[in-house]
Amino acid sequence: MNGRLAAMTVWRQSGLVWMGALIAAGMALLAQILLARHFEAALFGGISYAYAIAILVSTFGFQGIGEVAIRHGGRLDPIQCLRTAVVLFATATIGAVAWVLAVGSPDSEPVLLTLFFPFAVVQIGMIAGMIAFQIERNTIGIALWPAGFQGIRLAVVIAIVSFGGIAIFVPIGWTIALIPMGIFGLRRLKRAGKWSTGARDASTPSVTRSAFPFSTTRVLEFAEIQMPIVLALPLLGGVETGRIAASLAIIQGFLLLPIAIFQRLLRPRFHEWAREDPDRLRRIALIGSGSMLAIGAMLGFLTRPFSSDLLAGLFGSDFAAASSFLDSILLVLPIWFASIAINSTLVSHRLADLRLGTQVIAVGILIATPLIMSAIPSELGPNGIIWGMIGCQGFLLVSGVTLLLFGQNKD
Repeated sequence: MNGRLAAMTVWRQSGLVWMGALIAAGMALLAQILLARHFEAALFGGISYAYAIAILVSTFGFQGIGEVAIRHGGRLDPIQCLRTAVVLFATATIGAVAWVLAVGSPDSEPVLLTLFFPFAVVQIGMIAGMIAFQIERNTIGIALWPAGFQGIRLAVVIAIVSFGGIAIFVPIGWTIALIPMGIFGLRRLKRAGKWSTGARDASTPSVTRSAFPFSTTRVLEFAEIQMPIVLALPLLGGVETGRIAASLAIIQGFLLLPIAIFQRLLRPRFHEWAREDPDRLRRIALIGSGSMLAIGAMLGFLTRPFSSDLLAGLFGSDFAAASSFLDSILLVLPIWFASIAINSTLVSHRLADLRLGTQVIAVGILIATPLIMSAIPSELGPNGIIWGMIGCQGFLLVSGVTLLLFGQNKD
């Protein structure tokens, strides 16, 4: 009886978090639509490119420390955490600069990339707020925090569109408007944790070593969505990048369902079950991934007949040409849903390290496939990116199930 009540509670909480995620997704999509309609496709692609890189940098810098804070209930040394954040953020920034210098970019991109750097810094407050609510097991906070973030982004976009603003106002406006929310998130995390200078678990090597695999895997999770945009700009140009970004904006809305449940709501429980009840963790993972596989297949099946009308109606007639790309990615949706569910449960120290290895391989497939196919004249276009995403998600699902069933899912 207690187990049934607990399951019902989890499903109710999941519903609340999903509703919050849907609201956030709706506002994020509306912001994308307004930007796409206000700017030409190439400039929209440039904004999407710079935003993607900024999110990847901030995620690597701060998300792993948040995972360590969840695991230890905030019982960490804040000074050591700050040092680790500086090291990881600097490493990510250097990596982003190296990427931009290696692949090159149109003349307008360096300005946008530079202006998005402060936005990446402000993201520490966004991540801190979510981690605080997860430590507190505050379902309402977990549900509403992303909606607040997206609501502020949308309000800035509406103001820019209404007054005819130029592209550089997008990163500037987002950064300034999000500063109060970022400060609130940091203060909330300070109250949620039991921080103590010199805490035994918080030596610099310990925090850095524990945070690194989580930071890297979360970056790779974002890369699974954002890397097609990053690859498209140097390979296909700004117009095609804008069309791919529009398609992926719709896909991101769908992906918020498994992300909201498995990466936000249940994340603290996964850490707890990995220590105390790995069999339960394995059972929940298999049930959850099966459910996500079915839901993803249903959503993809229902959406594909309307992909062209959806893109044209939301983003404008110029984006209808991306319907074949969206159709192809919708076929990957059930695999993507199940992959998120399975891989979110691999939180023990050993499986986190192994998962990092599998994600490196998967993102390597995602990057290498379009680069190789772009060298073939007959394959010039988005096909390489599509096949890269199929290979990436397929490998992640198979490797995630393998690690879950045969790995040691206990700390």
